[in-house]
Amino acid sequence: MKTHTAGILTATLLVASCTGGDGMANPTASTSTTTMTATATTTASSSTTSAEDQAAQRAEAVYRDYLRAQVTCFTDPRATLPTCFDAVAIGPEKNTSLQALRAAQEVNSKVSGDIGVVSIKTTKVDLTNKVSQTPPIVPEVVFRACEDLSNLNVVDKDGKSIVPPSRKPHVLVDVSVVNYKLSDPTQWRVGRVTEVKDTTC
Repeated sequence: MKTHTAGILTATLLVASCTGGDGMANPTASTSTTTMTATATTTASSSTTSAEDQAAQRAEAVYRDYLRAQVTCFTDPRATLPTCFDAVAIGPEKNTSLQALRAAQEVNSKVSGDIGVVSIKTTKVDLTNKVSQTPPIVPEVVFRACEDLSNLNVVDKDGKSIVPPSRKPHVLVDVSVVNYKLSDPTQWRVGRVTEVKDTTC
């Protein structure tokens, strides 16, 4: 799999502006993809599932907000503040989105349309909360999602589309959503999006 830290959209913008950089900075999310396991007793399982289900619901809502931000923050980049991604992304994903925003501002490219979700499945929920240790273990929800890019367009300053012909209409991704302040359920943020290569959806 290939790390796809700001999605297909930001990759397009970065290519269009001929800028680079790895966009990596702490805090980073755990990248483990171990599937969650059942607890030993029915009582414990019921309690854990409830907390995990709530976390997964909140994380999915943030992921969908993140996809909307990948459009709205680039609709008019020169009028967009750097805080545009604060409520939806953190760490590598936020840094690369900011890098792409600066690139879009430089070349005055703009985005229209939307990024849809064809399907989404929760593959991991780990609420282990040891953010103060080194390296930190951060509560994390991981999804495997099929993103629909067919309605997304990126144009240059002259209004000409710069979407590469090779872009696939659907892209399968693994999405890591993390929470560095688990006591606050509003603090879930997309930490990393990884494209699943050689797979269709």
